[in-house]
Amino acid sequence: MKKLYTTILSLLLVATAAQAQEVDNRFQFTDLDGNPVANGTTITVNTIDAEGQMVVPLKVKNLSGERQAAGIFETLDDMPEGTTMKTCAFGDCLMLQETAYSSKKIVEADYNTSIETEWLPTIGEYATWTATYQIHVFSIVEETKFGQTTEKPGPFVTGEGPTVTVKFVYADPASVGSIANNEKLTVSKRYATDGSLLSAPAKGINILRMSNGDVRKVLVK
Repeated sequence: MKKLYTTILSLLLVATAAQAQEVDNRFQFTDLDGNPVANGTTITVNTIDAEGQMVVPLKVKNLSGERQAAGIFETLDDMPEGTTMKTCAFGDCLMLQETAYSSKKIVEADYNTSIETEWLPTIGEYATWTATYQIHVFSIVEETKFGQTTEKPGPFVTGEGPTVTVKFVYADPASVGSIANNEKLTVSKRYATDGSLLSAPAKGINILRMSNGDVRKVLVK
C-alpha cells in the first residue's frame, strides 16, 4: 500500500510540475516589425539613445481574440542601485526601481503595441545586468463605487505567459576615442524636465547636454 501511495504522489508531483511550466499563449512578445519573439529568448541591448536611455525593442500582442486583463511582471533584482526602469505597457507608464508589475490593465482583442521599456543608467557608471519580463494574465472582475460599475484585473494570476530576458550592456564606449583630441566628455548644460536650466544636479530626472552635442537623461536621487 505504501509503495502505491508513493507512486501516486510521484505522478501528482510530475503532473503539477508540468502544469506549472505550461505557457499561457494568449499573449505574445514580438519585435518592432511584428515578428514573434519565442518564449525564453534572451536579447542584448547595448546602445544608449540621445536621451540617455537603453530602449528594449519589444511589442506585446493579444492573440486570444478577446478582451483580456494582463500585466508585465519585471524581475529587476540585478538592476544597478540608483537607476530606474521606465515601462509604458497596457496604457500605463511606471518608473520601477525594483522587481514589480509595470502595469495591470484590461486590453482589447486587437491589442498590439510597443511596451516602450527603457533603462535609465547613471551616465559613466558602466554595468552589465539582466532583466526578465513575463506576461501574466488575470481574470476580469467588476467593481462598484458610488453606484457605478467598472471592470478591472482580478487579484489572481490565471495564466503565466511567455518570458523574455534582456541583457543590458552599458560599457565604456569606444566612441569616446573619436572625440576631437580625446577630449573628456563633460556636461555643458543641465535641464529639468520642464525645460528650465539647472545650475546643479536636482532630484528627479535631469536632462544633460554633453560636450559632444549628445542629449542624455539621468535620474538623480
